[in-house]
Amino acid sequence: MFTKILYRPALALVTAIIILFLGGLGIVRLPIAQFPDVAPPTVYVSIAYPGASANVLVDSVLIPLEQSINGVQNMRYMASSATSAGEATIAIYFEPGTDPDINVVNVQNRVNIMLSRLPPLVVREGILVSQVVPSMLMYLNIYSTDPNTDQKDLFNYANVYVMPVLKRIQGMGIPRNLGNRNFAMRIWLNPDRMRAYNVSVEDVMKALAEQSIIGSPGRLGQATGMTSQSKEYVLTYIGRYNKAQQYGDIILKAKSNGEILRLKDVCVPPDEVAEGGAVEATGPPGAPDEPPAHPKKKRQGIELGSEFFDIYSDVDGHPAASIVLKQAPGSNAAEVIEEVKKTLDELEKSFPPGMKYEIAYDVSKFVDASIEKVLHTLLEAFILVSLVVFMFLGDVRSTLIPTLAVPVSLIGTFFVLQLLGFSINLITLFAMVLAIGVVVDDAIVVVEAVHEKMADKHLSPYRASMEVLHEISGAIVAITLVMTSVFVPITFVPGPVGVFYRQFGVTMATSIVLSGLIALTLTPVLCAMILKPHAHGEAGHAGGGKKKRRGLKVVLTYIFVGLPLLAGLTYLAYELWGPIGFLLIVVPFVQRPFSRGVDTVTNIYTGMLRPIVTRRLLTLLIIGGFSFGIVAANARMSSGFIPGEDQGIIYAVLQTPPGSTLEYTNAKSQELEAIAKEIDGVVSVTSVAGYEVLTEGRGSNAGTAIINLRDWSTRELTARQIIEELEERTEEITNVKLEFFEPPAIPGFGAAGGVSLRVLDQTQSSITDYEKLGKVNDAFMAGLAERPEVKNMFTFYASDYPQYELVIDNDVLMQKGVSIDKALDNLNILIGSTYEQGFVLFNQFYKVYVQAWPEFRRMPEDLDELFVKNEAGNMVPYSSFMTLRKQQGLNEITRYNLYPSAAIQLVPAPGYSTGQAIQAIHEVAEATLPKGYGIGWEGLSWDESKKGNAAIYIFVVVVVFVYLVLVAQYESFLIPLAVVLSLPIGIFGSFYFLQAAGLANDVWAQLGLIMLVGLLGKERDPHRRVRGAAAPRGRLAQGRRHRGRQAALPADPDDLVRVHRRPRPVGHRDRRGRDRQPHHRHHRRRRHVARHGGGRAGRSGPVLPVRQAVRWPRAAARRDRTAARGALRARAFRARRSRAGR
Repeated sequence: MFTKILYRPALALVTAIIILFLGGLGIVRLPIAQFPDVAPPTVYVSIAYPGASANVLVDSVLIPLEQSINGVQNMRYMASSATSAGEATIAIYFEPGTDPDINVVNVQNRVNIMLSRLPPLVVREGILVSQVVPSMLMYLNIYSTDPNTDQKDLFNYANVYVMPVLKRIQGMGIPRNLGNRNFAMRIWLNPDRMRAYNVSVEDVMKALAEQSIIGSPGRLGQATGMTSQSKEYVLTYIGRYNKAQQYGDIILKAKSNGEILRLKDVCVPPDEVAEGGAVEATGPPGAPDEPPAHPKKKRQGIELGSEFFDIYSDVDGHPAASIVLKQAPGSNAAEVIEEVKKTLDELEKSFPPGMKYEIAYDVSKFVDASIEKVLHTLLEAFILVSLVVFMFLGDVRSTLIPTLAVPVSLIGTFFVLQLLGFSINLITLFAMVLAIGVVVDDAIVVVEAVHEKMADKHLSPYRASMEVLHEISGAIVAITLVMTSVFVPITFVPGPVGVFYRQFGVTMATSIVLSGLIALTLTPVLCAMILKPHAHGEAGHAGGGKKKRRGLKVVLTYIFVGLPLLAGLTYLAYELWGPIGFLLIVVPFVQRPFSRGVDTVTNIYTGMLRPIVTRRLLTLLIIGGFSFGIVAANARMSSGFIPGEDQGIIYAVLQTPPGSTLEYTNAKSQELEAIAKEIDGVVSVTSVAGYEVLTEGRGSNAGTAIINLRDWSTRELTARQIIEELEERTEEITNVKLEFFEPPAIPGFGAAGGVSLRVLDQTQSSITDYEKLGKVNDAFMAGLAERPEVKNMFTFYASDYPQYELVIDNDVLMQKGVSIDKALDNLNILIGSTYEQGFVLFNQFYKVYVQAWPEFRRMPEDLDELFVKNEAGNMVPYSSFMTLRKQQGLNEITRYNLYPSAAIQLVPAPGYSTGQAIQAIHEVAEATLPKGYGIGWEGLSWDESKKGNAAIYIFVVVVVFVYLVLVAQYESFLIPLAVVLSLPIGIFGSFYFLQAAGLANDVWAQLGLIMLVGLLGKERDPHRRVRGAAAPRGRLAQGRRHRGRQAALPADPDDLVRVHRRPRPVGHRDRRGRDRQPHHRHHRRRRHVARHGGGRAGRSGPVLPVRQAVRWPRAAARRDRTAARGALRARAFRARRSRAGR
């Protein structure tokens, strides 16, 4: 059927061109990513409860919402956290492959059910339900070198001018401006002045609500249908105030005699009252004769300030606004990042003087570098394969034909990837690197067969290609099916590992199928068009002068044309690929010695094979020994999922002692920043005090530093070595807990690499004992610290955070005419701050916050100086009915699947994998955790802990599937065992070298093993056919000798059997025990060609198709004996007739 392609060469060429064109379209349209999208879809529920502690958030908000959300459709697990900063988040992780939009809708419905049971302030603040990828896409810093610009100005500039533009980028999730430095009208109350004027907090809030309002007076002359009027007037009112002076003029009290008490009169700074004893007059202040040398900025009781002062961000000593960008599920990270960079470049043109932006972290930086490196590897592999093919074939024309098959097969694969919705990632490119040696194989088979036909039968390239297609097309199809069958079962593996296997398998199978198609269409056409017929020595005995002149012409052409051209190409190749370029010059000179060396090694190997080929017991013992070695090596080898890599960035997470202020934490962050900037290889350092990157929580004793490293080509130290140097240098920073982490190996699985887990309190006690959970967690971490597999453990769980419990005597309180609700509301405003309304400025909505001056809320004893107004209008001190009880508690509470938990992040020690670390964690948990406590996994560790022995099952399925395909091909259940029994040797070799190199049995190794099954099966397949054709060991060794040369090629190219067309009887030998060769006409001609030129000696006969080559050994022997007996009978019958005739 395929021979018809030689009658239509244009069709073969057009087919290849169309494949290239479609593949090019796929390359242009395919997204670029680091890995396939395997991260579980995540839905975040964000809650704000200003002034609430972590315990209040858990009891009043998290527990009701978690109970409602728990068990939502396709949920994996749920994790939540609450901080004393008044913020809480619930993260719900779903099974990969589920619809993110449906997940959001399902969670939103569960949240809506519980809205009526939540505190009114939480409902008023709003509950945000959103879907984002958990890991960071980018980390931006907008900073200014202008000393007059502070962090508040930068934060709000980013909020007003930068964030709205970034939100509109296609594929962007929810950008987050770290901290809460939004503009807010801050009203600082002076409790002493309020008590003097008998003004309560309730009076202030009532005045704000009554005087700063939105008015809608209506219109004058509006049509009524009764009277007509020619003009209409719209009435307007100033609306809510948006200036500090307007709020300062709000009237709290007014008397008929003209006395007015305004809001600014009770907002006087305490230091001004202490110095002057009274409020300044309304008139112009008297200026001193000589101004002070360093005038202090005057504090304003009412000012345009910030909502909160919870985070300090710094870039190389400059204040900054830090923005975390995350992508939306299903978006293309590379496209989003490219669009963000274009947008920032455009926005930078309108930045105020001194303001700049810096990208502290960009996931595409590592992705681009990885993709570029893999593409270089792909190109280098292509060049090496081409050189190896040339080394064996020894002919430029013959090398060109299989070399052209590689780009057609690989580029065409991209079109199929685009149809299936895949991306260009490290997995698909890794498959293509491995596929180079496979896709070139089928073309080599055709080229070798064509050369053999031309040498043995003196055929033209066209006639030789015709016969080759007629004979080996079935073999090419069979080989393609065998190789493809290796990758079919792995496409059905579930989970994140299954996504990796699926994309790898589809890429390999597609490229192999395309290579088979090219081998049956384009390759024979090129053989007929490009190859030259073999010279057989008929001419050349005369005309010696022409030969000499021709040889001289060739030498001169090589010197003056070939060498300069080769030198230029070598220089270009060296600039691009380094030492590989020199091979372009070396290969032509070493090709012939190399070919003779291969022949010598093949003969030596054939001689070694003869004595052992029939020793079946020894063979079985060897296979059994290697099988036992596989089991032993697998038991000792470390396992893992995806190994971590140097991504050019380091996270530093620091924790100061519980109760530390934000200013103290910021000072420690500055120390870390100064040390990190001194290390070689560090470009910039961004420090953030009040924010930690692991759980994305806030706390005054938490801090994070993002250390950006130089490009990999410009630094000598790896990220791990820089971390070791940082650990050594930061030992001088006292009174701080500090750990360093790298980003996760796969984006979307948490914020940091390593192992993420939770210690769970599953006792279900009536009151959660956080102190006991802390002790259990400490004992568990102490046990882990003794294990050599674990390093760099870190937890934010601290149950010793200083706290004070308010103890109110309700009897005394009620006797004084104050309700508990009123007393706590009053305290919440003075200490915790609250807002009553908002205003519009810069086209943005901002809030009005009321709070006492910091001097009145620093120490616990300051509460005794605060008062609350009772029903009679008298001021009642809090000290008369309230006491403080000192205690310790949590600043941040984390939960996991409804259980209180302690989050732990750790990194495996050098030389150990995450799989070994997880196994060590299980062992320590069984030994140290008491009854009622357990562990839970997060991120990539969740999938890795559930993986188990999936890799072994996958491998067994692949082997069984290949075996069944070979059974269907051979019509035998015994012959394919030769393929299966050869696998232990190759697998043991892989395990041995993996263990010797200190590598883990991770996804990369498993993909390589799956590839190995196909290669070993393909290599053993033809030897099984040779043995089926003729059983004697001499014949098998001879078949192995013929196979040996081709087996050394990139992917075992020769899959045909060279046997005689007329099989001889088994065991038919001469007196010396040698195989007797039939003396028919064909073999006489072959010996003549071998002796006098025009062919290659040592060939054993013409090539048979696969169906004629595959024989059951005993059946073949029985048929040979039957044919021999039939020949003897025929000879006897002819002899009798001859005698009868005479």
